[in-house]
Amino acid sequence: MKNLLLILLLSVLLVACSTEGDFKVVNQTNHVVYFNIDDEDYIVDSLQTKTVSLDTGDKFIFFGDDEKTYTLEIEGETFALPNGETETQVTIRNGKTYKAYCTPTHAGVKVINNSGKDIINLFFYTSFDETLNTLTNSIENGETFYSRLEYATSENDFYYTFKVRYDDFSEEYFGGPEETTLGLDEQYVIELYEP
Repeated sequence: MKNLLLILLLSVLLVACSTEGDFKVVNQTNHVVYFNIDDEDYIVDSLQTKTVSLDTGDKFIFFGDDEKTYTLEIEGETFALPNGETETQVTIRNGKTYKAYCTPTHAGVKVINNSGKDIINLFFYTSFDETLNTLTNSIENGETFYSRLEYATSENDFYYTFKVRYDDFSEEYFGGPEETTLGLDEQYVIELYEP
């Protein structure tokens, strides 16, 4: 009987239960934030939040893990981690919520290509520097592309001009002082349709 009681006691002590914690992304921008954690992709719309429950390991009665570190990839249409990084580490603790606040850090441009042609170059230049800068070399028909940009301020006032080059080598220009003087968290959308 004592042996049975001892076995039952040891069994209870060794029974593990899985534990969870929450990871919450708070999107404080007026545009979309994208993140990947635990090999799952998520989208957080403007001014919304998204909470994901994550495993923090197995917990035994007297020992075991109650936290787990995950690799987080996160970026937004007008948000970026410091130094342009897209990846960081987050530690999720059992029964706790880890919050990531995504506040605007940039302006942006978004191209929605429904032109019937592939875009082979997207360039920009600014009113203070007419050097042509490449944003991307490929936006296929039916695809959407976005990029974060430096934003204008009262001390640093400027506007963007965008140049689209199609696969037939025709080109279009977009922007100007009234349209593309982009402040913090502002995004210029170029939506292209078939003629």
